[in-house]
Amino acid sequence: MREDRPFARALRPVLRRMVYASLRRLRGVYLRGELPGGAVVLAANHHSFFDGYLAYALLQAHRRPGRVMVARENLEAFPLLRLLGALGTHELRAALRALREGESLALFPEGALRPQGGLGPLERGAAYFAARAGVPLVPLALRVYVRGWEHPEAYVLLGPPVEPATAALEAGLSRALSELDALHARTHPREALPGFRTLLRGARGVDERMARLSRLFRP
Repeated sequence: MREDRPFARALRPVLRRMVYASLRRLRGVYLRGELPGGAVVLAANHHSFFDGYLAYALLQAHRRPGRVMVARENLEAFPLLRLLGALGTHELRAALRALREGESLALFPEGALRPQGGLGPLERGAAYFAARAGVPLVPLALRVYVRGWEHPEAYVLLGPPVEPATAALEAGLSRALSELDALHARTHPREALPGFRTLLRGARGVDERMARLSRLFRP
């Protein structure tokens, strides 16, 4: 489907609402760190279903034109993702062109969804794009934790830009993930991780809704 057709333009906000409805099933999305100005390459770990949506929401929250790279088989299965700016991992020229035209690019250099934990081996694409386009390479640590509430919480940690080399990216992204996991380990399950701000407020659990109702019956 061509992205400039009237039907595609009409469908785009519907798809956007679907993405945000999915994210709002979480208790919230919380962000720490700053996105550099201009086009960037965001290189994220890929350990949960929500990761692509989180990268998309991050770019939207910063009002950045951007693309999220998606595995070729996923894009073939869900071609409507193109209307939200998705590119296939095989579309290298299109990704580089987008960066050179001022769009940001989010991708997952582990190459596939992996179990939550340490970082898997990284492919070279993120560093290649940043070097060729001359834009910052930013590690993006993503975690979805089940904590002290009914609904999981998503945490997004932007690391400082690293040199456009796979080894530097691996070190930077590993540091960001380790920092995030350490904060999670030492913070009470019903307290927000320190230093994070709310990017998106989501669902509240039965206990929280019941607590609000209970106030009506207090003397």
